[in-house]
Parts: sequence; structure tokens; C-alpha cells
Amino acid sequence: MYKLKVLVVDDSLVYRRIITRAVEKTNIAVVDCTASGGITALERLEQRDIDVVLLDVFMPQMDGIETLKEIKKRYSHIPVIMISSGGVDGAKITVEALRQGAMDFILKPSNGDAEYNMDIINRHLNLLFSQILIDKYIGTGKPVPRPNASLAPLSSPKTRELPQKPTTLCGVDVVVMASSTGGPNAVEEVCKALGSNFSKPILLVQHMPPDFTRIFADFLAKRTKIQVKEAQEGDRVIGGRMLIAPGGYHMIVNADFSISLTDDAPVNGVKPAADVLFKSVAKAYSGKRVLAVILTGMGSDGTEGLKILKRSCQCYSITQSEESSVIYGMPRSVDEAGLSDERLDLKDIGRRIIEISRGRC
Repeated sequence: MYKLKVLVVDDSLVYRRIITRAVEKTNIAVVDCTASGGITALERLEQRDIDVVLLDVFMPQMDGIETLKEIKKRYSHIPVIMISSGGVDGAKITVEALRQGAMDFILKPSNGDAEYNMDIINRHLNLLFSQILIDKYIGTGKPVPRPNASLAPLSSPKTRELPQKPTTLCGVDVVVMASSTGGPNAVEEVCKALGSNFSKPILLVQHMPPDFTRIFADFLAKRTKIQVKEAQEGDRVIGGRMLIAPGGYHMIVNADFSISLTDDAPVNGVKPAADVLFKSVAKAYSGKRVLAVILTGMGSDGTEGLKILKRSCQCYSITQSEESSVIYGMPRSVDEAGLSDERLDLKDIGRRIIEISRGRC
């Protein structure tokens, strides 16, 4: 059975060993080689046939961003997963790395429980490596390997045919969006397309840990023409502004259109969760016009909440196409549930949001 060949790049020998163990525990991949810095990493890539790079954010001489840029320039086909130490500085650089083409990131262990740390990293790598295997084999005519029976099937199931004549929505009261892996770039592209005149409120759940969502909000505010902020307790849902659910909290819309943040347990393994937001929007906006946009990401977060939105509101849903998604998990879940009214390439989603919001149904 073919296993992905991984290059682990970290200046710490301890972390190289931890990450190596986590990679090999997936049973989907094997660490082909390691490097203690960016220059050595580039030498390894020149000498070896590597499928995935795990790249530390902070390194001496040639840091993670510089190394990432060189990898994407020379080996654009190789997915790069950043290894982030978290914190404000780590979050800033990691968000920039995602913008520069990194597929996703994993967080370095932050407590002393080695087995717990290993399980957290292992679960995330399992999902990412599974998707990389799918991308590597689909279209080659070779059977897609199924390395671990506990994982979701490593195939690309056919989605249900969507209705020939989807429900229409003329005008919008609120836009809700959900994204995960690949989401930062996707959200940025959508927001840039909206421009400065977009006047509807937008509520976003992007799966990210604490600190990262605030950095991401600041990043979007500087690079797009819409108002963007990380949501805080008591914020109001107002037109022309995007509120991003903060990492580590669920975001809820109350009946008076104020925001509450809750520290309840993760839903679908994530916090914030789109399902939590969508269900609260279904109550607050009962009978009103809701446009739901499901972008690239792993898992199925958003599907259950969208079912409730469809029952309670005039809800129209757009899913990002498989071809333009980094990970087609969340959009695929909505498509397969028969809940998507329209599948679009990423480049067309912003334009379509404007059309619907202006009543061009």
C-alpha cells in the first residue's frame, strides 16, 4: 500500500521527533526525511520525491514564510502544512502562510501530556493526509488506497443532482458563511469581490483557534473594503459589517440581533461551529431572507444548521464547487444532503452574493 512521503522541517529535534511519531501513527504517511531549516529543506526536495511538507513557522536563517514561498515557487504541486506555535506572533505568521498558499496548519503541543498531544496532531493529520491521497489518486485510474478502516472512505462520491430550478431569493436580510481548511484565502476572495458598497450584515465561522481569528479579522479589514471585526459579546448585527466568530467560542445571534459568545462544548469537533451559529440565526431571523454560503473545509459542519435554516427562513444556499475547493468536505456534505441551491466556483461567489442581495434573483 502506498504511503505519502513526508518531509518534516523544524529546527527543534524534540519537535521533529514528536511530529514524526504523529505522522507515522496515521498509517497513511511515512516521514521520508527531516530538515532543521529552510535551506536544508529545499535541498531535500531537490533530492527526494516528497508528497507533503510539514513546515515550522519559526526557524533561524530562513523562516517558514521564506521557505514556503520558495517551495510554492519551485514545487507548487506539493501541499505544505505549517507547524505553528500559536500565540499572537505565531498566529500572524501562520495566517500569512495560509495566504501564501499553505494548505493548513497544526498547532505544536502546549501541555505536558504527550499522548493527548499526539492524539490531537494525529487526528488532524489523518484528515489532511486522507484528502491529499484522494487528490493524488483521483484521475489517475489507480484505486484509491484505504489505509485505515476508521477513516471516512477515501473516495470522491458523486454528489446528488441539484434541483433543476432552485428556490429563488430576492434580497437578503443577513449572509451567513462557513469555512475551514482553505477558508482564509476563499473568504478573502469573496470579500474583495463584495467591494465597499455591500450593505448587508455578514456572519462568518472560520475554524481557527484563539488569537488566529482576531489576526484573520484584522488581516481582512486591511485587505478588503468591507468592515470586518472579530465578534465580541454584545456586538450588534449591522449592515455592511462582517463579524467573525472568535476561536474557542460559539457565536450566537439573539432575538434582538445582538451577539452572544458561549463556551459550550465543541460541536462537530470544532469551536466555533457553523451549526451553532446557523441554528441561532434560524430563530432570530425566522421567516426572513437568509443567504448561506458554504466554502471549502473538512467535515460536515454547517449541514445540520442549514437544514434548520431552510425550515425556518427564506434560505438560499450556495456551495463552493469541488474544483475550486482546497477540501471539498463541508460543501460536499451540503450538496449530498440536497440542501445546496447553487454550486459555484470560488471566483463567482462574491458576484452572486451581490446579485442576490440586490434582488436580482
